[in-house]
Amino acid sequence: MPDLIMLDWDMPIMTGIEFLAKLRAVESAKQPKVVFCTTHSSAMDIHKAIDVGADEFVTKPFTEESLLAKLRNIGAA
Repeated sequence: MPDLIMLDWDMPIMTGIEFLAKLRAVESAKQPKVVFCTTHSSAMDIHKAIDVGADEFVTKPFTEESLLAKLRNIGAA
């Protein structure tokens, strides 16, 4: 299991939300930190991602500084 997953909302085969729900359902001693990196930026989208298990959310485009701040916030930097 990786330490960190940077996840987009729109992906082939399944959405990022579907992937995250499946990931969080896997019983594992180690759960990766998950950061959504997406153009979906409504408050409803952000709440949905956090409710499903995202640790952080960053909207595209983003700066290196803002991404690093979010990673530090969740202990992944």
